[in-house]
Amino acid sequence: MIGLVLAASDWTYVGWSYVVVIGTLVTFAVWTVLRGRRIGRRLPPEERRWM
Repeated sequence: MIGLVLAASDWTYVGWSYVVVIGTLVTFAVWTVLRGRRIGRRLPPEERRWM
């Protein structure tokens, strides 16, 4: 394990940081859209102002 950490370059950390940040943002966006759709289905049609 220590050998892998010592062999990793700075760009490895930069790359993994981008993967983590972009993955988190995509997960949050998908979760938000799905949650909004689920909540929207509960509303009666006459209260759906955006339609």
